[in-house]
Amino acid sequence: MALAFCVLVAIISASVTGYLASRHSTNQNSYFGDVDNPNAVDVTVWITRVDATTQSLAVTVVDIRPTGTLANPDNSFAEDTTVTTAAVGNWQAQIKAGDPAPDIDQRVSIDGAVTDYPFDRYNGRLEVHAYNSSGADLPVALTVVNTDPFFGMNTRADASTGGAAVILGIYRSMPTLIFAVFVMVLMLGLALGAVVAAFYVLHWRRGLIFPACSMMAAILFALIPLRNAVPGNPPIGSVIDFGSFFIAEAVISIALISSIVWGFRHQRSIERAEAEAEQEPEPEPTS
Repeated sequence: MALAFCVLVAIISASVTGYLASRHSTNQNSYFGDVDNPNAVDVTVWITRVDATTQSLAVTVVDIRPTGTLANPDNSFAEDTTVTTAAVGNWQAQIKAGDPAPDIDQRVSIDGAVTDYPFDRYNGRLEVHAYNSSGADLPVALTVVNTDPFFGMNTRADASTGGAAVILGIYRSMPTLIFAVFVMVLMLGLALGAVVAAFYVLHWRRGLIFPACSMMAAILFALIPLRNAVPGNPPIGSVIDFGSFFIAEAVISIALISSIVWGFRHQRSIERAEAEAEQEPEPEPTS
């Protein structure tokens, strides 16, 4: 009893440790640019969603504010300022002196192969510039925050002329990867179960065993919603399909069809043998 309790505590502790590690990787704050410059434009970019299908990031540019000599006493911009990002489209915010800065939703392109799911990885680049009224670059202190729970992110500074630039490395979060791999293993395990059921039916010539056939048919059609339950909605033809789904569907289909066709033949043989046994005359009792 004590050993079982210790094993349970160890399993729960390991699971919670995995959660904490995953939480750290999917809720990251990274800082780039002139973070130590007292006279800079602070910009925060929230990465709210990674869309692997459209190869883009949904980002929100928030908390654009000047510091030091660039700010008025009320923390507004002391002079006209233009903030730009390297997003899909030519985005820029014109901020008048004394006005608050707007929050802007943008999309940033990324590059990767979604069909590598669940092992797909993506690369992207995020760049922010601030210009004064004469067009000169202002120092930028950039904070990048990842809030998409399905993806983790590696960030590193990229050389740029003024402003702040970040290279993004994006990958599936650990819970997503674990769940997807579990589903892949489960589908292969269910296929193995169908093979065992078919072997039981055919090897010993059991005939048509309807419970076994019903089980295989149920597994066959249950794999489709199971495959579609993985997070991220991977397109058909991904690694998860060629690695497990297509294999499992083919194996279960063959096992089911074989159990029905050969089982029917064995069932007919069993029925003929029973009919012949019924037609044989009973032996006469000896005196």
